Amino acid sequence: MKFTTKTQRTPRNDFVDKNRAFLLCALCAFVVSWLYLFGQATPPHSTVVLISMDGVRWDYPERDHLAAFAEMTSRGLSAKAFIPPFPTLTQASHSTLATGCCPGKHGIVANSFLDAGTGERFGADPDARWLLEPPLWVLAERAGLRTAVAGWPVSKGPWRGVSATEWLPLDEERPDRETTAWIVSVLRRPPATRPRLVMAWTHGADGAGHQEGPDGEAVYRTMRAADGLLADFRREMRALGPQVPVALIVVSDHGMAAVNHVIDVVQVIPKKALYPYIATSGAICNVYVKGAAQHRAVAEGLKKLPQDVKVYEKGRFPPALCYGTGTRVGDFLLVAPKGAFFSSFHRKEDRQISKGMHGYEPDDPDMRGIFYAEGPGVPVGKRLDAVRGIDVAPTICALLKIPPPPHADGKNLLK
Repeated sequence: MKFTTKTQRTPRNDFVDKNRAFLLCALCAFVVSWLYLFGQATPPHSTVVLISMDGVRWDYPERDHLAAFAEMTSRGLSAKAFIPPFPTLTQASHSTLATGCCPGKHGIVANSFLDAGTGERFGADPDARWLLEPPLWVLAERAGLRTAVAGWPVSKGPWRGVSATEWLPLDEERPDRETTAWIVSVLRRPPATRPRLVMAWTHGADGAGHQEGPDGEAVYRTMRAADGLLADFRREMRALGPQVPVALIVVSDHGMAAVNHVIDVVQVIPKKALYPYIATSGAICNVYVKGAAQHRAVAEGLKKLPQDVKVYEKGRFPPALCYGTGTRVGDFLLVAPKGAFFSSFHRKEDRQISKGMHGYEPDDPDMRGIFYAEGPGVPVGKRLDAVRGIDVAPTICALLKIPPPPHADGKNLLK
């Protein structure tokens, strides 16, 4: 017969085993702490992703009951309204988002203008060299951080010798879903090659708003698509896990107002050769003149415009516009009344170009946009009355832990 023996455990055995387990756990915790302390297993750095949705007015998300935007409101920092700079135009506002400065300081004073000092004309797809202040990607690169920029207005080429690590051109034909897919692809890279700052322009509702006006069915369709895109993008970001922390900021550059008529500037200005140079950008127009005689002639001609057109002379712009007096602003600045925009061509077909327009002064509620932020370093469930365009760049610098823009007009929203 085979006998087996059963080892009897004593309280002392249990005590020793428990102490061994405790010591093992303590040793593991010490090793992990030591590795973090000496940089062998540092926590992952977060990436800031800034997405611009062009022409999304402040009220679209709530008006259309869009779930992804509502979720960002509950999970992060948001504002009832985003206040763009003057003029409320794409190139000027995106340059303010990138620099933290008013257009009068960063130099992009409209979508189309003349630099009277150099004779150069600013138009579509301009180089970053036009910026008079350093943009975010340059500040980050100078601080040793990798950056990626997709379609951001006024971002092409180097700024005083510094470019983004990766850059995609502005392409009106590129679907927004391709842009967000590209962002996810760069976020999936190893830490050594992953950008710490990503900035991307998307179509938003701008085209639909121009085509049918802010209340057109096209805007509702476009915003539902934007909400779905945002939901999918946020889901893909969460799927990256805690090893890829992302602070996401979603903004728009301006809002949209309904328009129904065109104001022709050319017909009231005596035109000869290059000067007077007339640069229209939606609801604003800069007029550049040569000499005192031409100045008087243009001033007299502008009296023929409708009385509700605001006409400002250089040096007498309202301080609230923060428009400056540099060589890029016109000798005359015209601002159209609500419901109208400027055309430099005397054509009947211009009247069918747009049912929506922007460029008006920022105190017009229809010009206001959206602001949402969530992720590491962003307060949860905080709702602000308003966020200014000039505040975005200093806030992003704070999230990246780099110095703020050197001449920013805005402030860090996280303080």
